[in-house]
Amino acid sequence: MIATSPPAVPLAASGSSSMLMPLVGIAVVLVLIAAFWWGSRRVARRRRPVGPVQPPAATRREEGTR
Repeated sequence: MIATSPPAVPLAASGSSSMLMPLVGIAVVLVLIAAFWWGSRRVARRRRPVGPVQPPAATRREEGTR
């Protein structure tokens, strides 16, 4: 008996479903870029503390001492 291989079956989807995956990939990339941009804007708009900026306690010098 001679062994024969099964008939060839295409692995790629045909029709409109083959265009769906690249569009989903592009949409995911756009959402990630937009989220990064929006997050960067939020961080840049954070309110700075009101009042004078004080150095950390370890670097402050006591008044009257040198």
